[in-house]
Amino acid sequence: METRELVQPGEHTSLTVDIDGPLLSFDKFRKAQEELATILCEVEQNLAESQRPSVSWVVSSVSSGSVHLTVKGIPKDETAVVQVAEVVRAVESGIATLEERPERPPFFSDRALESAKALASLVDKDILMIQVSVNSHKVNLTKHLVANVDELIGAKYKSFGSIEGLLKAIDLSRKPLFRIYDLITNKSIKCYFPSNFIDQIKDALGKRVAVYGLICSREDGQKVSIEVEEMEVFPSEQELPSIEDILGILGGEE
Repeated sequence: METRELVQPGEHTSLTVDIDGPLLSFDKFRKAQEELATILCEVEQNLAESQRPSVSWVVSSVSSGSVHLTVKGIPKDETAVVQVAEVVRAVESGIATLEERPERPPFFSDRALESAKALASLVDKDILMIQVSVNSHKVNLTKHLVANVDELIGAKYKSFGSIEGLLKAIDLSRKPLFRIYDLITNKSIKCYFPSNFIDQIKDALGKRVAVYGLICSREDGQKVSIEVEEMEVFPSEQELPSIEDILGILGGEE
């Protein structure tokens, strides 16, 4: 069961999306509105545990320059007054959670997750920033959110196996992880590891490794992440024996 905190009526009734970039097409502006509306409606429905919508979401203001789109919740009856604030706060905190880590926020359905990913995916060379804010709380949407949603709902299959690649990018800010990059495709895979591996992983930074553990993969077979249980570090080219050394080992020298 989802946990719900008490909020005061009128605490938060609106949510603003700021879109900053040199060129914002009408199609992308419309898509941003559609994805935001989907998130709000999905969270509202799950929070209310009802199929009947009790809140109308309307655009209360739009300003140009860096586009500021504010959406406000209008309760359809007195019982829904507090629900508006709950939905707005759940959406803001949920997006903040998705930006930080691959964890499903309360009241976020798969459809809401997909819309959050689609909204963050609009950030490109034409749109430099998308920010969601409620009062003074602001969250920038980045590619981290896209990757975290992919890990949440994209990785449908789990199996034990191994992955090889170049170890890069250790991240200890949240759940400890590093990334290994495929030497052919250069695609990265998140590798979550226990804290007692940290010294071994630091020593392997920039080297080719093989990691073993529980692999999460998408339906198309693309590996998304792995819970590392063992790791093998391959020797560098400088550490490999030369042909002369090999011949000597095999008895090729008198």
